Amino acid sequence: MLSIFVILIVVPQLYSTNVEDRSQCICVPQHLCADNDYGEGNLDIRLDESECQNYFDVCCENLVNNFSQQTKQLAFKGCGLKNPIGISSRITSDSKLSQFGELPWTIVIMQRDVEKTERNMYKCGGSIIHPQVILTAAHCVIGIDPSVLTVRAGEWDTKSQDEPIPHQDLPVREVLIHPNFHGGSLRNDIALLFLGEMIELKENIGIICLPPQGSKLENSMCTAGGWGKDAFRRGKHSSILKKVDLPLVPRTKCVAALKKTRLGAFYKLHRSFICAGGEENKDTCKGDGGSPLVCPIPGLQNKFFQIGIVSWGIGCGENETPGVYVNVPLFTNWIDKQLTAKNLDSSMYKYGII
Repeated sequence: MLSIFVILIVVPQLYSTNVEDRSQCICVPQHLCADNDYGEGNLDIRLDESECQNYFDVCCENLVNNFSQQTKQLAFKGCGLKNPIGISSRITSDSKLSQFGELPWTIVIMQRDVEKTERNMYKCGGSIIHPQVILTAAHCVIGIDPSVLTVRAGEWDTKSQDEPIPHQDLPVREVLIHPNFHGGSLRNDIALLFLGEMIELKENIGIICLPPQGSKLENSMCTAGGWGKDAFRRGKHSSILKKVDLPLVPRTKCVAALKKTRLGAFYKLHRSFICAGGEENKDTCKGDGGSPLVCPIPGLQNKFFQIGIVSWGIGCGENETPGVYVNVPLFTNWIDKQLTAKNLDSSMYKYGII
């Protein structure tokens, strides 16, 4: 299981530049450098030829005054806003990985290992629907004491200790499982986490919209993200937030495909599920549970709502075998009621309201 370290250590590194005057420069995050000619564009995270070891850093001669990072809390501009090319600059050219801050609503749920190391271990994914509320899958968090759970917002690379905008770790105060969740079949696989502190909205941290109750979406290309494995049996967890574009699959087509698997000819897909994917090597996988499946909101540019939650599948990335997701629009009214009962503003995830 993937370990996630909470301690943040920044050690600047000095290098001599290759320019003729051999002047000294210091490796710092790009936004702290006053120079404009250090090179922008596609920075492939797999390259190791940079003067700086961290792919977020540049070798800079002129530092921004006070060596400070501007991370003020942003005014709420509405839910579902994606950063298609990331924040500041494009970091990776790998189409299977997200850019930094591209999916700002996607979070990590961690569980403290109280029996052994006391470290926070990766548990599953989730999404921000309110600064104090996380939407996730019930199977990820059922039976777990909230006191050992932590939500990390603004994460991108779990192995990096120096990202452009720091992540935020917040304690979980309450885990609310849907009352009709069935552990065997995973019906109604939805849960809410109520946090003990407010998430501060930043460029890399935002709220995802939710569709109105009963909404149906067809023939849409959607996006899922997570830190799960890249293959079912021998896959490895991704340290960088993955993304995969998946088509929604009509219900009749999905059921027909699932009946051809070990589920058998009499399998019935519960109404609390929807399907997406079915293309070879393009899928969510083990460890992605709880992560959001988001789709473009019809008629709105660069605006997304969460149509699904990663729940289960037959293997990962099998051709003509879609993955199965929680049917989020079936539960919008239930979510509204839970927030209202706690005097929390449910309008923050409604895309018609800013």
